[in-house]
Amino acid sequence: MRRWLGGWGVLLVGALVAGCGVFGTGDDERRAREVAEEVLPGKLTVIGARTLVPETTGSEITFSLADDPDAAVVLRVDADKDRCDGGGTCAEALRKAVERGRSQGEHLRLMREAFEECGHPVLAVDQGLSTPWVEAEPTNGNLDEVLAEIGACVERWTTARAARPDAESPRWVSVAFAAPGTAARLPSAEEDRPTLLRLTHRPRLAALAGVPYHVAAYPVAPGAGGGAEAGTPTLRLVAPFEQREAFSRQIDASVLPELRRTHPDAVTTGGAGMGVWRLEPGRIDRMRGHVLFCARPPADGKRCLGDLAAVVTSDTEGRHASVLDVLTDIRDERGVLRLPPP
Repeated sequence: MRRWLGGWGVLLVGALVAGCGVFGTGDDERRAREVAEEVLPGKLTVIGARTLVPETTGSEITFSLADDPDAAVVLRVDADKDRCDGGGTCAEALRKAVERGRSQGEHLRLMREAFEECGHPVLAVDQGLSTPWVEAEPTNGNLDEVLAEIGACVERWTTARAARPDAESPRWVSVAFAAPGTAARLPSAEEDRPTLLRLTHRPRLAALAGVPYHVAAYPVAPGAGGGAEAGTPTLRLVAPFEQREAFSRQIDASVLPELRRTHPDAVTTGGAGMGVWRLEPGRIDRMRGHVLFCARPPADGKRCLGDLAAVVTSDTEGRHASVLDVLTDIRDERGVLRLPPP
């Protein structure tokens, strides 16, 4: 299953093309329909097609399955060469594609059922079908409660997955949190699309990732009776690139005056916020990370690469920063940066 799920992100690109086709795909669509009628008469409907770039021939054809509203089937067809990726013949390739599609549809159903049963319906899922999005609003006051609630959903999901004959139990499961009320504002694919395509709809995922959000990662271990148990999660804050840049500028501005109390000529390297920053344990409003700096500007106007590192805590916008420690031995004999986790 891992191979199939991992490959889905690649196959899904462009699979949401609506209507009967895209310029240049007509012959491939006709060939795909012929094979579909041969393999599963009356069961497969073409719902999308795209040309394969940079290939000069061939198309990626997406089908819905009449007896599985959750699954999508993706087949790469080159009518000119009478060839389909994934099998010795196009019929064989389509049978394998249908098997993959059904497996992915079942995987998605297990996920959705588990989270809906524990009160957190799935809003979307990443294209690898491994990280669901749910509505949740962690605060400093309710953090343990929220993480425990989502952890119960994770246990339901991973236990259901473990019962499948083709299961590969994950060691970690991640869940992304969207603010309550987000679902009603999200872009949607056409309602007649399979559930898999609607929940992996690229504009929907882009809208969710366009604002800062939290991701909880749960370690998963085998439990009693063939079930699964979710351990203590780690929580991280994910922000769009522009906001990370703004955080970098602000953290440098916040930290430099404090560094100059002990290092009057200190200069920072810049870009500190683009490195690894972790939420303080039990908090969602404070982060900890490293700010690299030089005790004095390098000679000859060279750029400061950082021979010291300040361990810093700040709010999530880079303000109200405090220097907790200064690390001195941060590079090896070749000058490679060696920093402990913040």
